[in-house]
Amino acid sequence: MQEKKYPLMGILSATVTGNEKTLTMKGLCILKLRGKKEIIDTEHLSIDVPVKKNAGKISFHSRYGKHVGKGFRLNRFVLTFDIEEALNYDIQNKIELVYKGKYKGRILYRTTDLKKGKNRRSQVFIREGSIIYFRQSSKNSLYLTTREANIYDYPEGEERIEKAYRKAKKSRKNLIMMYEKNCSRYQESASILYEKLIDAGYDNVYYVVNSDNKEIRNLEEKYKKNLIAKDSDEHLELFFASNTFISTETTDHALQLRSTNKKVIEKQNHKDLKYIFLQHGVMYMVSLNSDKRVGFREKKHKFQRTVVSSEAEARHFIELAGMPREKLYITGLAKFDTSYQHEDADKIIIMPTWRRWEMNRAKEDLQGTGYYKMIKKMYDAVPENLKEKVIILPHPLMADEFAGEEAFGKHLVLGESYDKILRSCDLLITDYSSVSYDVFHRGANIIFYWAEKDECMEKYGEGTYLMLNNENVFGDICMDEEEIRKAIQANYKQKQPQKYVDRYNKIVEFRDGHNTDRIIDCLIKDGIIEEKDIGNKDTE
Repeated sequence: MQEKKYPLMGILSATVTGNEKTLTMKGLCILKLRGKKEIIDTEHLSIDVPVKKNAGKISFHSRYGKHVGKGFRLNRFVLTFDIEEALNYDIQNKIELVYKGKYKGRILYRTTDLKKGKNRRSQVFIREGSIIYFRQSSKNSLYLTTREANIYDYPEGEERIEKAYRKAKKSRKNLIMMYEKNCSRYQESASILYEKLIDAGYDNVYYVVNSDNKEIRNLEEKYKKNLIAKDSDEHLELFFASNTFISTETTDHALQLRSTNKKVIEKQNHKDLKYIFLQHGVMYMVSLNSDKRVGFREKKHKFQRTVVSSEAEARHFIELAGMPREKLYITGLAKFDTSYQHEDADKIIIMPTWRRWEMNRAKEDLQGTGYYKMIKKMYDAVPENLKEKVIILPHPLMADEFAGEEAFGKHLVLGESYDKILRSCDLLITDYSSVSYDVFHRGANIIFYWAEKDECMEKYGEGTYLMLNNENVFGDICMDEEEIRKAIQANYKQKQPQKYVDRYNKIVEFRDGHNTDRIIDCLIKDGIIEEKDIGNKDTE
């Protein structure tokens, strides 16, 4: 079998500078063409990122460099990106080294780190409310990160983090911090589990959420007393003082997303941090071998557990994420214990998942994104006599970009509780969002629009695929607007087909209302909490 031909570049040393227009990395490197005994010609090297060809410019001091052994050539390089263009790329962009326009390789952030990254990054540059910098991936590849700046990217935020870090050293250590997406939600599995733990008298459990969240206004006082306001000094101190995170999201969501602060990153990845991942939705969807899903794989924490809904989903984590079976809680998601459908549910909800590669573009040109065009296609497919039943729910990570959007009128709903809206859902139209598991659990039918599925899977990285297929999907598959229209007519106000119920039950095994009880039993068994009389019902 012939070895694959590709260019490899390892950075030995480099400096990064930025001005109003460009971000530049200069330094010393070694180069090699793997898979073929050929001296690499630097005049034929170019730079791509997954969303754009010739995204950056790279040049070298010498065309062929100086031979240093084992086929490597020593050279000096200059790598430059146009900042205005880069701010429209994906949030995380793997920098691809391309030889002769077709052989794709990678750049090692630091040659001596080999295949293991150590969370290194370059200097951070803030431009017009956005942040841009080079970083090292978990496998030591060079990435370009572009995202909105947050309060901790500025000097004042850095000072608050430092103060909280010092203060937390003196705080009580046996603390459990709970949160949901970006510490801004109170409607998924973490909030369900939190309330049950508070009911049982666990006073070392705290929940972080933004103080203006509508869901917490009418909470009983016993739940409010352990709520911590997002981005408050108490939040920062709790973040550093807690020895356990329990969440529906990764540890990145415990503060502001994609922090560049070294103390924050160290805390999120510390081996002594105990981390229980509750899942925000059943993850038997996009395959976990994807480069964009590394956050859900086994981490360096000595104690890590992931909640799954079935043996099928457990195998997904074991086989594609490398997660040992003993680190899985096969219990079902806590949020399914309280989810239900109104008897008079009659809404047609349009809710596809987010497209991370379009996040930055959406800020500048929402209607030009594939995400927007897909939603419009779904909406246009709804028969006129059912248009009044339509609710459009953009994914939470895309919702802010729809503020002020007028094309969908009253059908576009923003800032409301997704859980409450889904109670009125009779039919969901989506692409491959995990919300499909939620609404099917409640009793609604699903329509999957898959015309763009393969293209989207490519954006997740080589080898990524959808776990659902023609044999196990629990809804009708549509490839164009006309097929969506026919599927709506066939599925609206209809009973769930038995074949779809049977398929669904193989992926989501638990429907008895005791998922939270099973999770608590697991936490007690593993010593995360002490056993108390919490009034659990018999789940045997």
